[in-house]
Amino acid sequence: MGWKKLKEHYRIEHIVQVTKKGICIGSPYIHDIIIIGIDGEIKKSYTSSNEKLMRYQKEFDADPGMLRRMINEPDEFKRSISVFTYDGGEIIEKFCEELGWPNITHDGCLMYENTFSTDKSIVIEWAKRNAESYIKNLEMIIKETEEKLAKQREWLNEEIKNLEKLNHPHP
Repeated sequence: MGWKKLKEHYRIEHIVQVTKKGICIGSPYIHDIIIIGIDGEIKKSYTSSNEKLMRYQKEFDADPGMLRRMINEPDEFKRSISVFTYDGGEIIEKFCEELGWPNITHDGCLMYENTFSTDKSIVIEWAKRNAESYIKNLEMIIKETEEKLAKQREWLNEEIKNLEKLNHPHP
């Protein structure tokens, strides 16, 4: 996929990354100002007043065929530096040309400082810490939910008793 070709051809100065949504063009604050599908179709257009973003959008709209060609063209990289990240319990090796944020891996992932490293052991520690934190959070949520459920069952039983009383004849 040609996310890098797209960035170079259209002289895009914003962050270009690949997400589940598609190829996203954005800023550090809004990553998906423009979204282009993997098929080359624009999924989210830019319609505001930033000159650079307006230029990209106009060039995309002017020649949709070129946009598709750039995305279908395989990217070429000058260097392949090994970096590691994690997804759940999986430690994943990727490659990049330049280390650190806001650089992108060869497959289009934006490398955040706290999720990518050249040191696999650091990434394993991050993944463990994240999993431990998530477990603690879920345990707390489950405890709170169980307490809430117990209280609601108590209220339900009270109302059942109230209804039983009300269903008996009254003098």
